[in-house]
Amino acid sequence: MTDAPIATNVTNGPVHMHFGLSYANYLVLPRTLMQSMPIEWQERMVACLDELDAAFQHVEQAEVYKVQAGTEHIVSEMTDIELKMAQVTVDRFGGERPPSKLAGEALLEWEEQNEAAEPTYTGQHGIELDANERVTIPTLDPVPHYNRGRTYVEPQLHRCDNCEGVDPASCLMNAARSA
Repeated sequence: MTDAPIATNVTNGPVHMHFGLSYANYLVLPRTLMQSMPIEWQERMVACLDELDAAFQHVEQAEVYKVQAGTEHIVSEMTDIELKMAQVTVDRFGGERPPSKLAGEALLEWEEQNEAAEPTYTGQHGIELDANERVTIPTLDPVPHYNRGRTYVEPQLHRCDNCEGVDPASCLMNAARSA
């Protein structure tokens, strides 16, 4: 078993490690689930968020953000329907288009003769995408809407044989470290 890498500065500390190998720039937290946590947890969370806001008042930030639930897919592995759902267009013929009069066997023959070695993919706003790039297909959010604070989802707080005599938060942190 190898030990986790040791943080050498604040930019590769616990938050960096929490994001793992992703290139995500933001962490999205579902309000419904946070509101469903115990009051003590909520108080700690709000204190941390307030501290973060206060520390970066000097940094200009966007007025709002748009968050969309979705599934992530590798462009070159997507079906035509998935590509359309992700608003990705594919050029399989190097910019060429078949003559409008072709159909059936003649069209299939033209496509076979003119197929590019590697298709090119274009995403939203005309941005060219690498074949191995990941894109998102929007989906419905599985987490229920907070409904003005009335929605409650029962948390399954960690309970184990090791928790006796230890506060649950400490036990949870120890469990997360050993995972």
